[in-house]
Amino acid sequence: MKKLSKTLLVAAVVGLSAAPAFSCSLMDSTTEALRNIINQQGGYPVTDEQCAMLNAHHLRIHVDGDALVLDGVNVAWADVSVVNADHVIATKSGVSTRINRKAVASQTVADKLFVEALAQAVNSLDWNAATGQFAASGKSLLN
Repeated sequence: MKKLSKTLLVAAVVGLSAAPAFSCSLMDSTTEALRNIINQQGGYPVTDEQCAMLNAHHLRIHVDGDALVLDGVNVAWADVSVVNADHVIATKSGVSTRINRKAVASQTVADKLFVEALAQAVNSLDWNAATGQFAASGKSLLN
């Protein structure tokens, strides 16, 4: 019994050390419905470098979009940009749309499509250009 508990303890420690850790946290600007989908699907698909850019400029990720079923078709879209504390949104954004007519029409499928669209929108955003529209303090340089 003692050997079994030792083995379980070692396995737990090894499992914890192998688990990915979020080394960067970010603030967002989105709707509660989209935030729930994002959290249910594992969080924002941003790199540590992208997260650090936001935090260095005192910015938030700004996400707009939707996940829905229209006339039996799963549809989702995402628009990603950055926003400061004064609610000034960068003019640069990444956008993606996903449509799936072959899968069974359901909100679950639409939510998964939204996360795919979100990841593509995050990847298509020019992070340097978007964050470059703000000073290091987060103040807008667009004026």
